[in-house]
Amino acid sequence: MKNLSFLRLALVSAVLVLSSGALLNRTMLTTQGASLPSLAAFTSVDAVALFGEKCAMCHNKHGEGLPNWRTKGQPDFTNADWQKTHTDAQIAAAIRNGEGKYMPAFKDRLSEEEIAALVGRVRGFAKKR
Repeated sequence: MKNLSFLRLALVSAVLVLSSGALLNRTMLTTQGASLPSLAAFTSVDAVALFGEKCAMCHNKHGEGLPNWRTKGQPDFTNADWQKTHTDAQIAAAIRNGEGKYMPAFKDRLSEEEIAALVGRVRGFAKKR
């Protein structure tokens, strides 16, 4: 019986430590502009579905963009050079505030958790090539 109580205490302690680590990561990400995909690991947001719903109509479900939008400066998320030259904070800012003439701002339509999940999704396109 003592062992069972000890295991419960250990489990609750582990959950609290992991939860506080996720909260710490979120605080650090929002105050220091650090890498957002690490936050995406702690999210319950389905980034693939969210990208499909909010982004794929312009960026294509595979992230390459659509020919009619590419001629207007739309990025190809599968391009390694594009990935290397854009930070997670820049991607999040583009989602949050919009970019150029055609990319709308989503700050009033998406939570920070959803924006972080989308940053992770955009980064995921680079790994498919």
